[in-house]
Amino acid sequence: MRNIPIYYLILLSALVPTQAIAGEELPQKIGDLPSVSTRAENLAQTLESDNDENDEIEITVSGTRTPRRVQDAPASVRVINKEEIDTNQVRNLRDLIRYEPNVSVGNSPRFGFQNFNIRGVEGNRILFQVDGIRLPSQFDLPPFGTGRDFVDLSTLKVVEILKSPASTLYGSDALGGVVTFATIDPKDLLDLVGKDTYFGISSGFSSANSGFSNTLSFATRIDRLEAALIYTRRDFKEVQRNGDRTFTDTQTGRSNSYFGKLVYRFDDFNALKFTTDVLNRSTETTIARANLLQETGGATTVGRLLSNFSTNRTRLSLEYEFNNPNSDFFIQLAKVQFFYQNTETPEDTLENRTAGGQPVFRFGQNNFSDRIFGGNIQLESNFRTGEVAHKLTYGLDVSSQDNQRPRDRLQTNLITGVQTRNFIPDNFPSRDFPNSNTFRLGLYTQDEISFNNGEFSLIPGIRYDLYSLATSPDADFFRNGSPAPANFNSGAISPRLALLWRASPETTVFAQYARGFRAPLYDEINSGFANTLFGYRVVPNPDLKAETSDGFELGVRGNYPQGRFSLVGFYNAYNNFIQQFVDTGTEIVPGFARPFIRFQSQNIGDARIYGLEASGEYRFSPSPDGFSLIGSLGLAVGDNLTDNEPLETVNPFKAVAGLRYRSPEKVWGTDLTLTFVGAPRVPENSTLFIPASYATLDLQSFYNFTKDLTVNLGIFNLLNAKYYEYSDLRTFPAADAARVDRFAQPGINVSATLNYRF
Repeated sequence: MRNIPIYYLILLSALVPTQAIAGEELPQKIGDLPSVSTRAENLAQTLESDNDENDEIEITVSGTRTPRRVQDAPASVRVINKEEIDTNQVRNLRDLIRYEPNVSVGNSPRFGFQNFNIRGVEGNRILFQVDGIRLPSQFDLPPFGTGRDFVDLSTLKVVEILKSPASTLYGSDALGGVVTFATIDPKDLLDLVGKDTYFGISSGFSSANSGFSNTLSFATRIDRLEAALIYTRRDFKEVQRNGDRTFTDTQTGRSNSYFGKLVYRFDDFNALKFTTDVLNRSTETTIARANLLQETGGATTVGRLLSNFSTNRTRLSLEYEFNNPNSDFFIQLAKVQFFYQNTETPEDTLENRTAGGQPVFRFGQNNFSDRIFGGNIQLESNFRTGEVAHKLTYGLDVSSQDNQRPRDRLQTNLITGVQTRNFIPDNFPSRDFPNSNTFRLGLYTQDEISFNNGEFSLIPGIRYDLYSLATSPDADFFRNGSPAPANFNSGAISPRLALLWRASPETTVFAQYARGFRAPLYDEINSGFANTLFGYRVVPNPDLKAETSDGFELGVRGNYPQGRFSLVGFYNAYNNFIQQFVDTGTEIVPGFARPFIRFQSQNIGDARIYGLEASGEYRFSPSPDGFSLIGSLGLAVGDNLTDNEPLETVNPFKAVAGLRYRSPEKVWGTDLTLTFVGAPRVPENSTLFIPASYATLDLQSFYNFTKDLTVNLGIFNLLNAKYYEYSDLRTFPAADAARVDRFAQPGINVSATLNYRF
């Protein structure tokens, strides 16, 4: 959405598959799914033996919560496995979707990677989950904000990006799609070496941010017990931007990731899994003098601003899985999971400035905490009604989530030594919203119905969600005259209907309708604070309605001995978009003579987004080695129906074309990839900076010295193009174009990684 006036006031305030039938489960490539199923492994071997001339089979889980070939998925889903992560030198969220059309990741120079944008929908309208556990939402109150970069990619075996509304399976926040991270199992590592013990060492470097990464991996199997440990250390500096370095902030960062997983297999069908996952990341940023005007809302009295921003996430989970496709019971699969996750994103700020004509020093502390615990149950039953086969998936999700946003600031007069927490410009300590607890309960069911020996599949599904928000305001929340917060309760029913047709063994046609919804979050309902210096306040809105979407997709996919293709068209309609900080006029606040400007979150936005996506590969020979052409493109058109103008969140047109070579037995390989990104479609009277179209050329190669020693090398932006990512500049004013090089992307840069396992 477009900029709104309170952002500027807040800135000032900061300073001054279809054949699945009973008994015929879909195959699953070993190590590609978060599963402990022997059944899936055996069937995977069968399918791969039947498709020796084709590429490895891609499997998706997120589209239906059950294993399916991507070829037979009833929705658009992008599967990125561990091999692709390594080959493409993926080190962060933006690298992950480097060549994916209609998907982008925003990046803040101060706070890091912010969110995913899928087909023009972003932020908390996209659900993030790791091993089925909801990751924290994004908090954004300019100039402060937290991103959604909570997972170290070294711990992952697969990432799935579901591009359509998915509330039927995942509930609230899946309005625009789902990003699913699945972590490595011990068996995935042990299978790489074919032994009961695995050691792995990986070291990498990227010149784009002088980044070093080192990963140590260990896995072992003792009888029925399997264990895996992964430690990753990353060190980095500021991005080496291809522009005027006057606007480059100085930055030093580091992260430590600790990951462990235990799996005990009672027998071939029953297993218990315990996972612990800890990520600690810290980034120190000294804002360049040339950027202080932007960071501090136009004030010229700031001499120095130093930010130390951290991300700390700890997750514990316990999961039991029963998986027996030949079970005589009504239930063939049962998964039960319990989890606890604690996330803290504190920021300390150090600021030298002039206040009242005298030099002062300000020490600020801002934090955003997200604690969640809960559990889920997923069951599966396979049965027949006559000649019709059913795969019934049903379950329960329940969680309790606590969110807090404490803030404190101490100002010291450097001449008199006097210290204060009052009127700088607010009174501290304070909170941007009251302490909040969100309870979620979801019940869902889905039936994959197969006709005519799997030629046709009909997949209806429905879910009911109960959403309850309870607040616990304290003195810090009311310190600046914030009005009383409101509790909130809501429920929603989300249906879905998909149809698949196996037109031939190589070709699948699919169509689907999916309903999406997103309940308003704690900060949207109850962002409550007042600024007595500038005369405005934000008030709660207990009458907010949930955002909803209606999504339609129609696509065709083909997988042939010498190539594959996918063509998808989509149309999504969104209603009741929530916009924060809407100016609703003025009001009289008791105790103050002048009127205050009143802001409030409101349902004001309706939008539609439609477009198409295409991808494919053509191999010059039927064998998987040799040369091939690869390509993809994405075009989306979005309209803000409330204002009758283009929707500014929609990504510009993107096309990718490449030449690929793989040697026999994949001893070595290389990709030469050209990416073209067009200019965004924006309102004619836009006051924001609009980046121009650009093209980049990348060269990536790998070489396997042995089956256990691999080197990956990537040279990116070979032509040294100067360009900007639209997702970084969506709220950047055109009037500040002189400082846009703060967001310039790296010029020619190199990444290299050495992997050794034994």
